[in-house]
Amino acid sequence: MAQSPKSLDDLRRFDLNLLVAFEVLIAERSVTAAAKRLGLGQPAVSNALSRLRAMFEDPLLTRTPAGMEPTPRALDLIEPVSRILAELRDQVFSGQTFNPQRDKRTFRIGVSDQTEAALMGGVLRRLQQEAPGIQVVARSVEMRLAAELLPKGAIDVAIGYFPDFQQDIETSILYHESFVCVFDPQACALKGPLSLDDYIALPHILVSLRGEPFGHIDELLQALGRQRTVLYTTPHFLCVPFLLHGFRAVSALPRHLAENCAEAAGLTICPVPLPSEGYDVRMVWHRRASTDLGQVWLRTLIADVARIRE
Repeated sequence: MAQSPKSLDDLRRFDLNLLVAFEVLIAERSVTAAAKRLGLGQPAVSNALSRLRAMFEDPLLTRTPAGMEPTPRALDLIEPVSRILAELRDQVFSGQTFNPQRDKRTFRIGVSDQTEAALMGGVLRRLQQEAPGIQVVARSVEMRLAAELLPKGAIDVAIGYFPDFQQDIETSILYHESFVCVFDPQACALKGPLSLDDYIALPHILVSLRGEPFGHIDELLQALGRQRTVLYTTPHFLCVPFLLHGFRAVSALPRHLAENCAEAAGLTICPVPLPSEGYDVRMVWHRRASTDLGQVWLRTLIADVARIRE
């Protein structure tokens, strides 16, 4: 269908650089940070934001107590804008390269707290050695939030327990996570491994993202006609090692997290005395990022670190 004279006139007056600025501004949520990433002066980026606001007839970024936040209109625009720019990079600039030693770029990663503690230390060490100009911004996400943020380009990749996603999301298994018992041997007057009777006799600290003092282990115990005492329920994995230090209680934590925290908190690790299944930790990303050389490099680095941790 032929374009109307008005739409052709709009395209003639349109500056593609504004879309590039828009994508970076929404990702960085800061004129100063966007200027640094774009290699421009702050006044130039402020001017680009003013032109974008006029073009889209929307503020796009608004100031809040937590900092600059995108408007609903901006969030609706980021997916088509990022798709257009990704297609241009693929089709027009297919020979473009990414050099982690020289490039300056900010990657945004969605990650749960236990996976961040288990994995990101190794990622940061690799970044410090191989990519001194790369910056990583992490934010806490679960499956529902990751499913919202990835298509909008608000995060580049998410890592965690993601059993199901829509068609436009690609996924890779990083490692299999299992649960282990963690306790203070002095406070509990016990040495590992724990028998089932020892395990049940101790008060339990349970991590529950739903806020319910009942979990998969309770289902397993019920099948055996047994019951444990859940003393405390928290949604925060990382606080558990500190709560257990010097305290008579036990908790079941993901193995990779426990191995990172147990020694520092003076805790003992042993198997859970029940046939408890683990889960796969996955890395997920939007399909349009599949050929972005910088994101391919980042995903490869994360997978390498996960392979070593496994």
